[in-house]
Amino acid sequence: MGLLDNKVALITGAGQGLGEGTAHALAADGAAVVIADISPANARKVADDLTAAGRSALAVACDVRDRTAVDAAVATTVSEFGRLDILVNNAMTLRFVPFEDATSDDLLDAYRSSVLGTFNCMQACFPHLRERGGKVVNFGSNAGTEGGATMATYAAAKEAVRGLTKAVATEWGRYGITVNVIVPTGSSPAWERVKAGLTDEQLDKMLERPIKRMGHPVDDIGRIVVFLSSPYSDYMTGRTLFADGGRSKFR
Repeated sequence: MGLLDNKVALITGAGQGLGEGTAHALAADGAAVVIADISPANARKVADDLTAAGRSALAVACDVRDRTAVDAAVATTVSEFGRLDILVNNAMTLRFVPFEDATSDDLLDAYRSSVLGTFNCMQACFPHLRERGGKVVNFGSNAGTEGGATMATYAAAKEAVRGLTKAVATEWGRYGITVNVIVPTGSSPAWERVKAGLTDEQLDKMLERPIKRMGHPVDDIGRIVVFLSSPYSDYMTGRTLFADGGRSKFR
């Protein structure tokens, strides 16, 4: 028996990285997972991998910035599985640029993919989550909670997601819906791009934490999303959980 047996989860940005790891973790605990990604090929690959492992999975192409596309993804989910219990908002674009070189378009792009995307998905899923006292897990970032160099637009958007989370948690508690944030530091394509440009000294600084490694997408990050998606977190809402090997302990 899994913690999420008979539950259905829609996961955005699940075609790679931490979103993919989250999909594997939720599926391993019994959930049927919908792999929503802007890349149809990436979504299909993850769904095929899960199906080959005996899990229940469906791929949908979805640009979370587009409300029509989000509505279609939700409709497909409910049509295929008959319900929707869990929403995981992970999708986000990321561009590294010094603040003095950042443009208003950079900021708007970050907000559209993260804040607007999260807004669109939560609103579209709300009728189904309300039926079942559902779960929402939004992804934050240490870039926002600490302040990440060359990541000002990304940091601003991620902190806006945390504010949105707290406000919606306050409103939706009466429906039995919990809305929480996970702030992870995990291995992902985005992390590999960052790592490639770091000196040894910079890498040591990045890994300054009691557990001196990046989190595994499934075992370290995905399993915390499982917790936030399960009955074990029913009395938690509007909260931020740091899955960062203790990095935030020093901040």
